[in-house]
Amino acid sequence: MTALSPQEEKIQLLEKSLEKTRQSQDANRLIDGLIELAQAYFDVGDAPKGLTQIEEALLLAQAQKNELVEARLWGYKGIALTRLGNSHFAQIALHKSHNMAKALDNKPLIADALTQLGLLQLDSEQPEKAIPRFEQALQIAISERDVLREIYLAGQLGNLFFGLESFDKALEYYTEAWQAARRQHNQQAECVQAINMGNVMLAMQDIENAVERFEEALNLATELSEPGAEIMALSQLLRAHAAAGSLSKARLYGDHVIRLAREQQNDSAEINNINLLAAFLLNQQRYQMALPYLERGLEIARQQLDWGWQLGMLSNIGYVHYQLEQMAPALAAYEEALPLARQLQDRRAEAHLLGRISAIQADTGATETAIANAIEALAIAQEEEDWPLVGEQQIMLALALQDSGRDAEAIDYARQAVTTYQQIEDANLVGKAKAVLAALTSPT
Repeated sequence: MTALSPQEEKIQLLEKSLEKTRQSQDANRLIDGLIELAQAYFDVGDAPKGLTQIEEALLLAQAQKNELVEARLWGYKGIALTRLGNSHFAQIALHKSHNMAKALDNKPLIADALTQLGLLQLDSEQPEKAIPRFEQALQIAISERDVLREIYLAGQLGNLFFGLESFDKALEYYTEAWQAARRQHNQQAECVQAINMGNVMLAMQDIENAVERFEEALNLATELSEPGAEIMALSQLLRAHAAAGSLSKARLYGDHVIRLAREQQNDSAEINNINLLAAFLLNQQRYQMALPYLERGLEIARQQLDWGWQLGMLSNIGYVHYQLEQMAPALAAYEEALPLARQLQDRRAEAHLLGRISAIQADTGATETAIANAIEALAIAQEEEDWPLVGEQQIMLALALQDSGRDAEAIDYARQAVTTYQQIEDANLVGKAKAVLAALTSPT
């Protein structure tokens, strides 16, 4: 017999308690029991059963002519319908709750209805319509000195404006949420909002202040013994110092967060931060330094049977070995990554890998195979209309053809690369393509 989870045991107890309440015929207690059971069903993701309890409670409230409870229940019904994906009827239920709450002049209930209507707009991918709902609810929370609602709503508005890349407004609302959390001595909320503020500052390239906020969040997370929040703060410090180009501090925080994630057996956090630190090290051309991180990332990806992460780690490992002029391990990594790209139907990755394999084959004298792979890579890039990739493969093909002694064809592809890069108006790549063309056309 399969053991019940704690939540399943709770539901069983609530159902038994509800049956006793039915026998007592106490309508108010029955309504409360139905709401509690509905919330338990919502907690385990069973929205249909939750909705069933709410609808029964709603009928009882209407029979009792208890308008305040009825208004609450219309709100619960709207939430349940939202979870079931029925946005039209959810909106009707939430408007009913809102209108009844206004008639009763119940400010907390008005705020809740507005909040749920805003969340419904977010689910419908209409963030601009959600903003006024949240702003109205926030003003009610402030006027009622409801600090918990103020923190939540200001944070939601910060998230909305951050997603819309309206960074000044996002920072304004995150700061309001942070200040409210501090007034309430709510360190958990203060930690979250400090990270949010830092994220906006980082997006605005205000790295110094971003670091200050992330360090504040880290101190709070450490004080609260919250490893999840500590990992988040450390990860953002890694990002900030990487953005500032600080190798020593990026490695310091990177090593710290990777170690903590591993201690917490949080594979997702570990591999994400490995990827973040490795990408920075590659950008800094610290190839040998990046290699152990990439190898650890590959180990995790293999343990998790995650093809996407395996593809990414193998591609970067191949790149590192190529930059270190270690052609055999570079080719081995690329060739192991190629079938993963095909299994994932990642055509761009497939083209990149074929191009890199072609370059190694050209360097090691397998010229005809290199040309065949470069042609295939170019065809895929053209199908995908990835013009930077098209230009890259045209140059790869030009170099492979030159090694094969097919100079006229090599020059033609180099010219095509110049044209491709000119069309996407990338002056840096145009310059590189022209340098390749000049090398091919200059007298030996």
